[in-house]
Amino acid sequence: MQIKKPAISLAVSFILLPYFASAQAVYSGSNKAPGDYNAKISKTAEALGISVYEDYPVRQDASYRSSCQVPMVSRPVPVNLKYSVPELSDERISVPSEFSGTEPASYVGLAVTIWNTLKSKVSDTGWLPGTEKPASFEEISDRVLKASRSAAFPARRAGQPSLFTDAGFISEFENATGARFSGGNYARFLIDGPEAFSVKDSLIKNAKKSLLISSWAFYDDTTGYEAAQMLIKKKQQGVSVQVMVDNSVSSSHGRKVLKLLEKAGVEVLRHNDADRSADIWHVKVMIADDKYAVAGGMNFGDVYSHKGSGSVKWRDTDVLFSGSAVLEAKKLIGAEWNANVSKKKLPFKSVDTRGPQNSDFEGGSARVSVVLANPPKTSPILVSIIKAMYGATRTINIENAYFVAIPVVSQAVIEALDRGVEVNLLTNSKESIDSEGKPIVDAMAKCLMPLVQAGAKVYLKQGEGQTLHSKFMTVDGEFASIGSYNLHPRGERSDSELNVNVLDRASVAQLDAAFAQDVSIAKRVNSAKELEEKPGWLSRLMSEYFYEQLSPRK
Repeated sequence: MQIKKPAISLAVSFILLPYFASAQAVYSGSNKAPGDYNAKISKTAEALGISVYEDYPVRQDASYRSSCQVPMVSRPVPVNLKYSVPELSDERISVPSEFSGTEPASYVGLAVTIWNTLKSKVSDTGWLPGTEKPASFEEISDRVLKASRSAAFPARRAGQPSLFTDAGFISEFENATGARFSGGNYARFLIDGPEAFSVKDSLIKNAKKSLLISSWAFYDDTTGYEAAQMLIKKKQQGVSVQVMVDNSVSSSHGRKVLKLLEKAGVEVLRHNDADRSADIWHVKVMIADDKYAVAGGMNFGDVYSHKGSGSVKWRDTDVLFSGSAVLEAKKLIGAEWNANVSKKKLPFKSVDTRGPQNSDFEGGSARVSVVLANPPKTSPILVSIIKAMYGATRTINIENAYFVAIPVVSQAVIEALDRGVEVNLLTNSKESIDSEGKPIVDAMAKCLMPLVQAGAKVYLKQGEGQTLHSKFMTVDGEFASIGSYNLHPRGERSDSELNVNVLDRASVAQLDAAFAQDVSIAKRVNSAKELEEKPGWLSRLMSEYFYEQLSPRK
């Protein structure tokens, strides 16, 4: 029985592989996929539970009515930076027709994505030469639990002061995550694409010295093209412009945009690790002049920014911060950049991870730490999330797009409920997830059922195609963690991620208010029975053989 599931997983993988090989052959040499090919690509992606996008799309066409306990506030207005921020309409970029629509799906890119997904699954078995079987999800859970629980600062019952008000607990939190909080930072959460990209565009346009950008992908659409033109202009003005994207993803997203950047002399690094060739660089952060940083879930594409005509629109969240934490983010991204440049012997400048020690920051009251996770041997982001749950005495709010929890996540939630802590969780429903995500619905339901039974308030996003893409958590109105990390097995096995931890009541209140607005248009799951809808054969297959952490220990 120990061999059965890996064997069946491999069989499923290799039965499906010939379809993708033929798909790649059909598409080879073409820059665009006709409409009927796009439909076929979507069906192929659906068969494996893989999206032709990064995740799944959402529309922004709903009003917000708060029924949550957190007081409702209006959507935040664009941030006033120290920079002289130009009106975006003052400098419109003419977008060629080839970039004005939705980025066409690519058979080549999809084949590469599928190949890497299957390769990752095969590598996890440890059967191939040169591969090592990673820790099981039970072993990961035990490791994270050991780092998160505390004898000196044990979890408290509801009604007692939050452990985040205790300096000793915060120091212990820093030691467990390997990331120090720096004080005096400005932090502001950017709710949805229009606000986030008005800030990003302004930071790019006003940059004087340097722009360091890490993204899962750039897209060949309005957003990708406009960003490329702004970055090229900055390069021509003498600004250092360095862009890092995932190597395998760049074959399916942003091929034209990246070529434009490279032709103009912009350094474009395609990140990959020879020791983890099937894994993904999923980190999204932009650093401008070592003064400001924006991190979160958004890449440079219309589905994030809500630019472009006819684009689907995802519900997502970023955070803008300014202060010494920006330098810590630069050190983490710079170290990855420098390692790739050195290993590949690329003719790129290295990133100075020692400084400069800039003091011209936007001052504020937030304490901020930045955490980078490179699986599978360490779990600093997951440790920060779980330890934060054990610090809660009042409320835990979780907004995460693809909630397929490994054991330690479910355990921490249930133990918080046992202490009397209110746990609110918002994720996607079967309707809100786009067709490519349907196969993981059964796995999500299996994770949610015991939490509902234990008393968690679980909410599901409503509306066909109105997919949630945010990835954040708040605790007791004191703490927030936000970034690219999905509460999903890939976050611990395959994807490099970056999250920002914030201690600041004022800015965390802003994020709690956004959570309240999102919950107000979601549907609460009143009983586990509501999650018992009979899944399709593919969903059952995915749940049984590709999400084995949902099975009880044996």
